[in-house]
Amino acid sequence: MKGEWILDKNHLSYWLRQLRKDRQLIGPLRDEGRDIVFRTVENIHEIVLDCPASLPSPKEFLFPQYEPMLRLNSNPSSPPLRKGVRAVEDLTDKNRRVIFGVRSCDISTLGLLDKFYLGKYRDPYYEQRRKNTLFISVVCNNPEPTCFCIGLATGPYLEKGFDIQLTDLGDRYFLQTGSAEGARTVRSMAFLFRRPTKLDYEDQYEVFLSSKAGFQKRIGLEGVRQMILSGRVKDDFWQWVAGRCFECGGCVYECPLCTCFTVTDRVYPDGIERVRLWDTCLFKGFTRMAGGVIPNEKMVLRTKRWYYHKLIHYPETLGDFGCVGCGRCTITCPGKIDMATIATKIKGLALNGDGE
Repeated sequence: MKGEWILDKNHLSYWLRQLRKDRQLIGPLRDEGRDIVFRTVENIHEIVLDCPASLPSPKEFLFPQYEPMLRLNSNPSSPPLRKGVRAVEDLTDKNRRVIFGVRSCDISTLGLLDKFYLGKYRDPYYEQRRKNTLFISVVCNNPEPTCFCIGLATGPYLEKGFDIQLTDLGDRYFLQTGSAEGARTVRSMAFLFRRPTKLDYEDQYEVFLSSKAGFQKRIGLEGVRQMILSGRVKDDFWQWVAGRCFECGGCVYECPLCTCFTVTDRVYPDGIERVRLWDTCLFKGFTRMAGGVIPNEKMVLRTKRWYYHKLIHYPETLGDFGCVGCGRCTITCPGKIDMATIATKIKGLALNGDGE
């Protein structure tokens, strides 16, 4: 009962309006091309409540595709810090946000992203955004054909790791709080909520069972990991995978758990701005060293490394796979070498004895 509430759908608009009084409200909206994207909400009624799980990842609000880090101001009117240097401006984003409509698979990424960015080396830019962002997630009642989070225990329903989790029960939401900030947010407007009854619990359970039954893919990755570790996946398999890769970067840019970036300085008339941008280990120039040496120039080495990173390195260093089963790479990849397809093919090697 603790941390569990019922929110009438008629009260949702009012609740979100109150939340955005002191935070920027982000939600799933239709853009000019009719695609659903996460954007700043100006009109509450434009939020798409029945959106698919294949939305672009909200990772961009914690780790933006383009992120200014600092600016060196060379304007003569700026007060000098020392000879020849006028001022260094810290561009850390301190805006407070609430992101509504996030799916369970994306909430599951937060634990791993936190370990990556806030572990031994703390990233101040990520840390500031993470601290100032509240997530309101929605359980997937109708999973997409490409979804396989159920095989990785990253959805469709979470028992922990969320701030506020909503389950759509038709005319109302079953609301659960999983963090101190989430609990404070609900308690601040307690008059909008009521405690769940026996009927509410029964309806929630029925929705959960219905959602589980709707998955067309049930793919686990531990067996795949063991196949690779045992040496049963040979190089000719990775050659076949690399031969189908277009190097478009779609899989890594859509993946909520890819963290590669590059840092560059951009020169403007009034100063220099240091920014970081998304990059990918699948691109040949990503690991270019001094002198122009590229350790993984061959495509097969880069492709193999990406899957090893997700299936071997992530579990060893961060405690779980670098995949949450969101299925975005399945939708994006023109070569049909997405994680679900490759996992299925590796399992097929074991069944057919081809990996021996």
